[in-house]
Amino acid sequence: MSMNRFRLNRSSKLMLLSAAVAYLPLLNFIAPCSGQEKNSAENQAIKQVEDSGGRVLKISAADDSREVSFYLSSQPIGDPQLAGLNSISNIIWLNLAGTDITDASLKQIASLPLLKKLHLERTKIGDEGLKHLKGAPQLTYLNLYGTQVTDAGLEHIKSLPKLEKLYVWKSKVTEAGIAKLQKTKPELMIVGELKLKPIVAKPAEKPEVKKPDAKKPADKKPADKKPADKKPADKKTKAKKPAEKNKK
Repeated sequence: MSMNRFRLNRSSKLMLLSAAVAYLPLLNFIAPCSGQEKNSAENQAIKQVEDSGGRVLKISAADDSREVSFYLSSQPIGDPQLAGLNSISNIIWLNLAGTDITDASLKQIASLPLLKKLHLERTKIGDEGLKHLKGAPQLTYLNLYGTQVTDAGLEHIKSLPKLEKLYVWKSKVTEAGIAKLQKTKPELMIVGELKLKPIVAKPAEKPEVKKPDAKKPADKKPADKKPADKKPADKKTKAKKPAEKNKK
């Protein structure tokens, strides 16, 4: 009886061992499944960007940080072309200059967790869109050149803790709005409207030609007057009259 139990236990162990060996390849297949799905979604999103005329580039070979740029795309770029950005990991730079995106797209853009640099120049972005940037705490650079942003939109920028550079040239932001934001964030570099004063060119001054000093005539010293030679006075010899003889 005990011998049969021993054989049963042994056979059970063998069955379990066989099942485990057969299950190992399945484990190897299941483990990377989620990673493969993620990579598949990322590759699809990258392909969508490239098919739209955009580029996905690595910032450097040292890390996995990426730049996504639609600048100078040969096709119109709007909100639909940005739908897959969240599937691309490690985006730190995003260039949407000159595209047709709207305020609605900034909600998705702000959810990129590592985003540091955002180009929105010459777009239709306005004050409503900037509300969503509160969700981009890593942002250090923001270009709003030529947008519809006003002084009211700058209120939403106050909440960005790491912002270092802000460009609002050719937007609807006023000098008063810039001054107000600068007072709140004195460390922030704000580039606004450049007011250049015309410079009137002065005619070139001709170098003054120094005339050689005219030689003054040497002062003539009065000639030393030599004392005139005194001629000896002619002594007239007085003719002696002959002595008169005594008259007789």
